[in-house]
Amino acid sequence: MEMQAIVRAVRESANFKSELRYIGRGGYQVPAEPRLFKHLEDNLVRVVFPTEPQDIADGVVVAIVCLFDQAQNYNVYAHTICAGPGVNVLLRAQFHPMPQARPQPGREGDRAIAQFVAWKEAAWVKFLNDELELGTPRASTIWTANFWKALDRMFGGGHLVNYEPERILASAQY
Repeated sequence: MEMQAIVRAVRESANFKSELRYIGRGGYQVPAEPRLFKHLEDNLVRVVFPTEPQDIADGVVVAIVCLFDQAQNYNVYAHTICAGPGVNVLLRAQFHPMPQARPQPGREGDRAIAQFVAWKEAAWVKFLNDELELGTPRASTIWTANFWKALDRMFGGGHLVNYEPERILASAQY
């Protein structure tokens, strides 16, 4: 399936609409185009939409992540990713009974997940220090651009859609 057909199917799914309605209660909006799109193993596709909040704080919703099954033409799930040091418990727990759609094949996928989990923890400490030194708006811009850069790296790089974190970082740095 083409990207636009998959995005349309994801956006029309009941679980995406439910998650969208839920975060809408907090004032979050989600653009029509995803920020990250990647074909995975087993006919699965990862589709991640940004929320684009103005200021970052612990618990601010920064994305909705979806897993689309092309074989069944079905959006398996939609859930939020929040700013802060933590990650979804199923991402962190490698040996849980739920099947996991790895961001990269085999051990590279496990390694990439571990690296992203470590990045989230370290990046939060950096954000708190940047916020003191640079103020919340600038620190938020830096954290958000680095979040998307780190998420893309977890998926092997080159999967961001019409988003250039390096350009944003260059304009936001000291």
